[in-house]
Amino acid sequence: MNTSKWFFAILFLLLAHPVSAQIIGDESLRKIEQGEVSFLEGEFIAFLDDTVSPDFIQSEFSRLKYFLTYIDIEPILITIVNSPDDSTLYRLRSHPNVTSVYSDQVRIDTTSFENMLSVQGLTGEEYDKALARLLEFESRPTVLYEFDYSVDEARLKEIMAGFRNVAYDIFRNPPRSVNIQCEPGTEQDAMTKVEELPFVQSTALIGIVDY
Repeated sequence: MNTSKWFFAILFLLLAHPVSAQIIGDESLRKIEQGEVSFLEGEFIAFLDDTVSPDFIQSEFSRLKYFLTYIDIEPILITIVNSPDDSTLYRLRSHPNVTSVYSDQVRIDTTSFENMLSVQGLTGEEYDKALARLLEFESRPTVLYEFDYSVDEARLKEIMAGFRNVAYDIFRNPPRSVNIQCEPGTEQDAMTKVEELPFVQSTALIGIVDY
């Protein structure tokens, strides 16, 4: 996978959700603060426990006769940010809660980086050290580990406690949610009923702001 495809994949991974965080302009923020917001009729969002899977949620809501218009449930994905030995990475890759491993080489525009160092005034030994760190980073593959749906942040910490020489960042762990269809005008009643489900944390109407 080349660099452009790699970063495109990351952006797609982060942004390919219809209901996601958006940058709100001043005018839209004013409308929200002043109550000048309409809400989508016949649909609301439910935020779920962070250990549910899509199959479980689809099965449960289908059994309860709810129609889901959108499912946003993704498992935790971490990125390794140091260089553990191969045996440690093999143990992590073989962990029963790890479902997938993604790896790719990150290519960096060395010329642009050198120009940036010059602009910042780095010369001599400082310049050489910074450039060496860049080349070391570029030679190290980026590795992402995806866990099964049952792993939340607390469980992740327990797992990674067994890999103390592995430094990692959580790359992806968005709130798990679904959009639920209901009869227009019955949103509040439906939300109250859905909130009683043991795997639902909260519900909310879906606001519509005219840009």
